[in-house]
Amino acid sequence: MGGCAAQTFNGVTQDQFEALLQKAAANGVNISGNSGSDSQKGITISWNYDPDAQTFTLECTDKPFLIPCGIINTQIQNLVTGALQGMQP
Repeated sequence: MGGCAAQTFNGVTQDQFEALLQKAAANGVNISGNSGSDSQKGITISWNYDPDAQTFTLECTDKPFLIPCGIINTQIQNLVTGALQGMQP
């Protein structure tokens, strides 16, 4: 067990963050509030959204040994960028 490197996304507006929460929920990830953590299926994530700086940081803090960080971080990247791209004007 162990964690993975945090990923920070810049230029995230409040509307984009709200869209991200909805997309995460649709994918079974419970992100609520500007900061917190959640555990599901042996994977624990923590997040922090700073609306003033427009930064969103998401990190897998604990995971099963057999799941590589590369897979988890790719899924995080796809989830976040997919939500943010869906909000482009």
